Amino acid sequence: CNNTACIQLTAIESLLIKTLSQRDERICSKQELIIGINKDTYSYSGLEMCLSRLQSKFKAVFGERLFRSVRNRGYCLVQ
Repeated sequence: CNNTACIQLTAIESLLIKTLSQRDERICSKQELIIGINKDTYSYSGLEMCLSRLQSKFKAVFGERLFRSVRNRGYCLVQ
């Protein structure tokens, strides 16, 4: 939320934001994100869909991306 808008997040979306924001390093790998949402890194295949939906929510409300993909490394929050 900010002064004008509030975004409703699912539990997984909240965990993704928490994982991205609380990392010591700027870039968070896909495995770290999957662990952060309490899923099995070997069998979970929904990460990209969750990230896409979360990105769409932020872009629709604020007109900006929340995070970006870092090729061959993972994701990081946009500053």
